[in-house]
Amino acid sequence: MNSNLGSPPAGATGSYSPAGSVFFYRLIRLLSWTYLRLFHRLRVHGQKNAPSEGGLLVVANHASYLDIPAVAASFRRHVSFVARGTLTSSRLIAWVIRVCGGILVGPGESDRAALRAIGERLDAGYAVAIFPEGTRTSDGRLGEFRGGALFAIKRSKVPLVPVGIRGSYASFSRHHKLPRPHTIRMAFGKPLAPGAPQATEHIREAIQRSLATLEGIR
Repeated sequence: MNSNLGSPPAGATGSYSPAGSVFFYRLIRLLSWTYLRLFHRLRVHGQKNAPSEGGLLVVANHASYLDIPAVAASFRRHVSFVARGTLTSSRLIAWVIRVCGGILVGPGESDRAALRAIGERLDAGYAVAIFPEGTRTSDGRLGEFRGGALFAIKRSKVPLVPVGIRGSYASFSRHHKLPRPHTIRMAFGKPLAPGAPQATEHIREAIQRSLATLEGIR
């Protein structure tokens, strides 16, 4: 079995290939899709807005532990996730993130290391997903963006794809001990050009628009 997640994709400008297992990533993505479709009736809108190749920074709101598997299940390409170091308290979750080529920022590590890792993946033509709020929302609303994410968005040299996720808060918020069978819907917004002025404000507005679009879908 190939020990990497594949050779650099088309459009790559670097030789980086995220460490991990092709088999486990695809298996986990399949299991995530199956679980989310059966238990949470996952619906995805606007997938065509996500480029199929080349570096891509995916920016999504964060309300639940279900957000990572939902984004992974909705992409037809490999996605590297940037996750909080507090997840290392769960050895299983930490292992899954690492084996799938994610970026796990451990306790005491600086944002600089994570930003460097993000840059390596984007330069190599991979998709990277960040949740700029840095933590799950406590009330279901889109929170403030954290410093490291703001820097990554402003300095991005690849397209930015906004993703709105609705229903994951009701399904499994930080106030729930176990997931509940609530519908989860996602909407991919149109890519924003890299280096655009007020990129942070634009990506935030785009996520809000995606969430508003989902509110009217039943």
